[in-house]
Amino acid sequence: MSIQRFIFACRLLGLKRGVAFTLLMAHLLGTFFEGIGVGMILPIMDFLERDGDVAMLSESSGLWAALVDVYTALGLTVNLPSLLIAALIFFAVSIAFIYVRTVYAAYASVGLLREIRNRLFRHYLGVKLSYSEADSVGSAINDFTTEAERASGSLFQVLNLIGAIILIFAYFGLALLVSVPMTLATVPVMLLSMWSVRGMIRRSRSISDEATASNQAVGEFLGQRLKMLRFIRLSGAEGAEMRGMENLTKHQAGRYVLLQILAAKIAAIVEILAIGTILGLLYLGFTTFELSFGEIAVFLAAMLRLMPRVKELLRTRQSLMSFLGSLAALERRIGSMIASHEEGGGSRQLERPEKDIQLRNVSFAYAEAGVPVLHDINLAIPAGKITALVGPSGSGKSTLIDLLPRLREPERGEILIDGVPVTDFELTSLRAAFSYAPQTPQVFNVSAAEHIGYGELNPPRDQIVAAAKLAGAHDFITASPQGYDSPVGEDGVRLSGGERQRLDLARSLFAGLPILILDEPTSNLDANAEVAFRDALRRVRSETEITMIVVGHRLSTVAIADMVVVLDDGRIVETGTHNELLSRGGWYADAYAKQRAVPSFQEEKFSRA
Repeated sequence: MSIQRFIFACRLLGLKRGVAFTLLMAHLLGTFFEGIGVGMILPIMDFLERDGDVAMLSESSGLWAALVDVYTALGLTVNLPSLLIAALIFFAVSIAFIYVRTVYAAYASVGLLREIRNRLFRHYLGVKLSYSEADSVGSAINDFTTEAERASGSLFQVLNLIGAIILIFAYFGLALLVSVPMTLATVPVMLLSMWSVRGMIRRSRSISDEATASNQAVGEFLGQRLKMLRFIRLSGAEGAEMRGMENLTKHQAGRYVLLQILAAKIAAIVEILAIGTILGLLYLGFTTFELSFGEIAVFLAAMLRLMPRVKELLRTRQSLMSFLGSLAALERRIGSMIASHEEGGGSRQLERPEKDIQLRNVSFAYAEAGVPVLHDINLAIPAGKITALVGPSGSGKSTLIDLLPRLREPERGEILIDGVPVTDFELTSLRAAFSYAPQTPQVFNVSAAEHIGYGELNPPRDQIVAAAKLAGAHDFITASPQGYDSPVGEDGVRLSGGERQRLDLARSLFAGLPILILDEPTSNLDANAEVAFRDALRRVRSETEITMIVVGHRLSTVAIADMVVVLDDGRIVETGTHNELLSRGGWYADAYAKQRAVPSFQEEKFSRA
């Protein structure tokens, strides 16, 4: 990894310069004091070899003369205990810096991982709707978890690599002070070590990309299957799905095993070369270079610290290569999210709308398909009323309501609220005017009260109860064992379809926002649940001034609307009240007659009796 890419990755993922500087300084200072501690072996061995004759040692060695001056300045006596204590102090200070570096690195790595995940989620919350629709949930979860952890590890591996280089230079310099010829003799061995493992290090990068692809494949597979247990069981596909999972995890595990094998090979090769070099130099030191026992001891200590650092350097580089696939995946993820970020709005704040919502010559086409979905829509949605959007499937109803809070941007035309283009409003302010209840309620595994108060830190209980009563949910909530504190289960599995829909209606009413969008609210409900929901809508209309926009297929639900808008092939073909549209005999009248002609199950049962 180049320095430029490392700096770019640090900025992208949030590793602060202060953190990197602190870790490197701790590494440098730890190395400095450890080097002095190792260097103290030489005077200690000289002291033992010369029977403690400090005067002789000072006369024969500049190092000893400097050492005696330091001891004298500090008011200390040069003897074996003081030399040993000095060495111990230097090693202790070095160990203290290593400890501080290790603990700080642990906090920093956890903090960086937290920051990366928060950044990813923050970026994800700001992307365009089209990005999330095209994205794989499993792949996103994998990037937010596994790849985020490995990517953060890659940055710290770079710092470890720099630390290993610092140690190598420090001990190489110490060895040079003892014997230049013997130290230079180690250079070919180190170069041979690097040359012998270069192919394995390159191979680690390609396997890293394969491991990242395997992680994403497993994430996508699980993201799709975990919510399909009912379908899988009723399809008798447990065996096929298990085989698919086994194949994916086998490939995934194989990539990680290969990375560990490469790391073990690198360690073994470098270890053999290091041991052979140290033993050879030990022999040459006595027989050829005629070094003293103290010099041999210091040189040997330096080599025993240097060679493992060479091994650590190569292993760290290999480990870094194994993480680069994850770093690349995160860079792609963040880059794509930044490129797909929603466009900001203006600076105006949207207060409570009092006039119509107007669409003027609005057209829209999905970029992927390139086929227009809405054509020159001109529509005024009255404030404080119920407006229903109906029409055949694919006629553009859901797309139209997505345009109002700017979840999508029109290709042509403009949308105005209180006569002001929606693009003039600050985006958060615009969205804050809308509440939304989807066709299938998005219910987390929380209590009924927590779902109704979703988005608030400490929602007032009386406000929650008021919203539940308005939505017709109060009675079934209080009838449950724990009342408003009863868990509803993930996706609201502990509630009936009608209860889920009314509970979600209560959530959308909780904040008292001025505009409420209901997307096919009764399409999955039985007749009784539909009646209960329709009664709730009447109650909302009579007790509030909320502007309601209802998308519906069940025309018996939208019959209560103040205005019904019929869309077909992306165009408005009819508008009017329920009765007005029935009298015209168009699409609405025909669809309503067909729905009325289909008897319910209960009607069929009684007719056959």
